[in-house]
Amino acid sequence: MTTIQEKHGTTRERILEAAVEVFGRLGYATATVREICDQAGVNLAAVNYHFQGKEGLYRAVACDLVARTFSRFPVAVDGDAADPPEKRLKTFVRATLQRLLAPGGLSGDSGRGQLVARELADPSPVLDQLVEDFIRPTAAVLGDIVTVLLGPAASGRDILKCQLSVIGQCFHYAMARPVITRLTGLSLTDADLIDELADHVTRFSLAAMAGVRAGLEKHHTGHAGNARTRER
Repeated sequence: MTTIQEKHGTTRERILEAAVEVFGRLGYATATVREICDQAGVNLAAVNYHFQGKEGLYRAVACDLVARTFSRFPVAVDGDAADPPEKRLKTFVRATLQRLLAPGGLSGDSGRGQLVARELADPSPVLDQLVEDFIRPTAAVLGDIVTVLLGPAASGRDILKCQLSVIGQCFHYAMARPVITRLTGLSLTDADLIDELADHVTRFSLAAMAGVRAGLEKHHTGHAGNARTRER
């Protein structure tokens, strides 16, 4: 005979599944362990036993969600460090859009999408860990690409602003997806459309950074010329 637990997963798995939906719908601060346990069909003590309380449960949910998504859609692949920065940028942008939009990504279902949106809008105590473990290493990959594209005249602030502009384009499609869908009728979870958007964001960003680089180099050359003039 199949038991309820065998049919619906282990106690831990059922808690995690319910927690994604409840945390996504209500947010970390408002969600209660009781509601999660009621939805999972387990007793209150199970959360303390498996996760040492509400924060531990949320940490497990958020970190597992982000870890699986980042592993499935890597922004860099082995051996691509020698590739042209333009190709590396395309890889980065495509993976970022997949993480945000694809069915297997962070917005793959309403629970996961709402959890991510709420975490960004109203950070929990877990955000610091998410930044250090996942977001900062990803930002470093983009920073290396942008550094090469902007050239030696770029300052750290120049690089940062271009990084934020690239990421901002990607996040717009995710955060404004309900509006975009209503305006255009497009399904932003479609794999072909994600590829099309990745190509557009890459080309748009490359053109913008080429303009930034030209301006920086002109400014740098002008300062160097003025310095030589003063030395004479």
